[in-house]
Amino acid sequence: MTPLGGGNVEKKKFDVLTAKVKNEKVYWTVLGKAYENETNIKIEFNALPIPNPNGDIFVYLKEQSDVQKIDVQKEKR
Repeated sequence: MTPLGGGNVEKKKFDVLTAKVKNEKVYWTVLGKAYENETNIKIEFNALPIPNPNGDIFVYLKEQSDVQKIDVQKEKR
């Protein structure tokens, strides 16, 4: 859907993630959601990423699967 409520159909949904490495382990934090439509990907941030010591910021898009959706529905019960 476009910001003005237009007719773009959402094709895929993603989690927006950032990673932090500490003691050789990777810790993932969900920053928001992303939606792919016919022409672009819209990213909605609920939180902003923090730069690493070099000042770089990385975000990752991980496609949401049906398994994740089912797990979330079970948690809500």
